[in-house]
Amino acid sequence: MDGYWLIIITGLVSGLIAGYVMYRSDYCLVGMLRDLFMFRSGTMARFLVVQIAASLILLELARAAGWLPYYPSLLMGPANLSSVIGGALFGFGMVLTGSCVIGCVYRTGAGNALGLCTLLAMIGGATLFGEIAPWWKDVTTELGVTTQVTIPQSLGISPAVVVFPLAAVLLLLIRRWFKGGQLILPATARGYIQPWKTAVIMAVITLGACVFTGMPLGITTSYVKIGAWLENWFIPQHVTTTAYFNIQALEYIPPFTSTVIRGGTMPHFDAIAALQLSVILGILVGAFFSAKRLGEFRWVFRVPLRQYGLVVVGGVLVGLAARMAPGCNVWHLFGGVPLLAWNSILFALGLLPGVWLGSKVLLARLA
Repeated sequence: MDGYWLIIITGLVSGLIAGYVMYRSDYCLVGMLRDLFMFRSGTMARFLVVQIAASLILLELARAAGWLPYYPSLLMGPANLSSVIGGALFGFGMVLTGSCVIGCVYRTGAGNALGLCTLLAMIGGATLFGEIAPWWKDVTTELGVTTQVTIPQSLGISPAVVVFPLAAVLLLLIRRWFKGGQLILPATARGYIQPWKTAVIMAVITLGACVFTGMPLGITTSYVKIGAWLENWFIPQHVTTTAYFNIQALEYIPPFTSTVIRGGTMPHFDAIAALQLSVILGILVGAFFSAKRLGEFRWVFRVPLRQYGLVVVGGVLVGLAARMAPGCNVWHLFGGVPLLAWNSILFALGLLPGVWLGSKVLLARLA
């Protein structure tokens, strides 16, 4: 099969399933982490633990079986403290906007105007990064931690030595929650999917993406491409002379194919567009079908103007931070953390104080 078709099909299938189940279970990283600080509730965060544990096990079994030709993953770089900074800004903006990079997409598919506004703001923030990219590159040059990509690589040991003890601890914790009924939530709507089921499905999707494309799911590089496309219509010379909009970050042969494909931030169709835009399209269609099937699809615009303002500010910060990290919650938490990638763990460490600060600001505004 042609490499482009393989990643397009993988992206579409992954997006369709993710959009459907995430919408039906209201599965969003914001609620998982925000509730820890705003409501002192770890209910939703448990499902993220379930997903990470399932992904840890599935990805390690796939690696041991030789199913991951690009291990730990394409586009994962050496540890850099820029991931902490980007994670903190990402977490802060995420709380303000009330959505992550994938939550706004499936909400848009279900007819949520705030979701669409968030998506557009994130595209704007990701595109804005192109203006500061040279400066940020100079800054991050001094923030390197190690040349290794993962913890096992730094320790010089097999990933299994770390993965299976860690997974065992997480599984014991999950078993305790399950026996205590803490993983079952009251159905909030007809056709509701329990979030723990969505967590397992998302882990399987991550496995499928790594096996068939060589990397976990990602979204925000395509936000840059969309912004560059739009700019190219109005100020093409600016796009041509902006170095960040002309980076080729990917050149490889996808698994099960013999075709070299390439991709980057350039405003044209390439491997990044084929994979990430297909995921976005799949999520939109999956969420639309899910909402339409149960008569829930409707465009809702009537929300306070102040909320639109928070969404725009938060969305721009999230889009900007996702490029500073580099990577978003989908790339880092759903893919990188289970692979024990340093940058993804650093992103998570930065994410928590960012969410805490964003929660404080949001509570102050609601007071």
